[in-house]
Amino acid sequence: MRRKRVEYGLLLLAVTALHIFLVDYLSFYIFAFFLALPAASLLLAVYAGRYLRAELEINRAVIRKKEALTVRLKVQNRSFLACRVRVKLTLSNELLEEEQTETFLLTAGRMEEFVEQVLTSQYCGKLECRISELRLYDYLGLFSLRKKTGQLEHRVVLIQPSVYPLPDITWGAKIHLNSESDEFSSDKAGDDPGEIFDLREYRSGDRLTRIHWKLSDRLDRLMVKDFGLPISQAVLLLFDLNGKGKELDALLDTLCSISSFLLERQIVHEMEWYDSVHHQNDHVRIAREDDLSAAVNNLLAASRPQFQLLALQNCAGNNGHIRLRYTEVIYLCSEVAQNSLALLAEGMAGSRVRILTVRESGSQQEVDRSLATAMGINMTVVDPENIEKGLGSLAI
Repeated sequence: MRRKRVEYGLLLLAVTALHIFLVDYLSFYIFAFFLALPAASLLLAVYAGRYLRAELEINRAVIRKKEALTVRLKVQNRSFLACRVRVKLTLSNELLEEEQTETFLLTAGRMEEFVEQVLTSQYCGKLECRISELRLYDYLGLFSLRKKTGQLEHRVVLIQPSVYPLPDITWGAKIHLNSESDEFSSDKAGDDPGEIFDLREYRSGDRLTRIHWKLSDRLDRLMVKDFGLPISQAVLLLFDLNGKGKELDALLDTLCSISSFLLERQIVHEMEWYDSVHHQNDHVRIAREDDLSAAVNNLLAASRPQFQLLALQNCAGNNGHIRLRYTEVIYLCSEVAQNSLALLAEGMAGSRVRILTVRESGSQQEVDRSLATAMGINMTVVDPENIEKGLGSLAI
């Protein structure tokens, strides 16, 4: 654009000199024409910009790592004028806090113009694809107009973690002994349809299967059943996203691999983490593959990296004791602290507690392992580059 402005300035200077040294009607008309040309070009660009549309199309909303994802950029100008357009496409992974931008230059006319990009992600997370800038240029290249973008220029793709086979994990049948319970929590709802926790009015997002139709018909408003939450459960997978980059990615791979391992052996378990959007712990029951997939999607959509062990602190509650009783508690994180070890040892007394730290090797690992052993907690360090080997010594 700068070069075009310089060229136009030199041309206008030459026309001005022509008009000064050759005073007649022709030189005046030429001077007036070149003087009005930028304004005419700008007006035509403004008119064309009113009919300019850009849209993103993505063939899938949920993919696995390293799967191909096709991102299609569609640009169209419904006016009779074609125009030059610059589009900036930004891809950002919120979980890993990474972002990259690509720029496309094309001519937009009445016929739709398409640009396709085939992407693969090496890491899991919430991938936001958006048109961060849509800029229109006039015909002379002297001006550029930025057009606002909307919902059609923004798409979200959830990239689920990888699941590794874990044939070397040692597991015990006694986990099944406490997989069901007749004792339910008095202050928290759950997913066990055998017990009704509460009846309340319908809220946006509630499942239609939980609507109490007879009561709703009697009260003339939608009422929903909240199910009970068993107090005694077999396995809890508690985790904090307190790492960075590869550590976070490997932590979620480890979590899904362990959960899938339990499901293969028909072990119903619980999963709990900190929701960074609603600032509270999310707690779900994993009984089927669909439960795991839905839980991971919710996790990726509403979680961010954190520096504090928020899931552990909220799980233990204000009194420092875990709200529910479990046979096995597996706590996953990237870094542990002495106060978190104490919280695990005291707050989860009566449960067999195991810590899985997913991080690159270093001297701090042995220090943490010694502190955990002194408190009676088993600790396993998992290398992000070799998850299967790191989990080989795990016993459940």
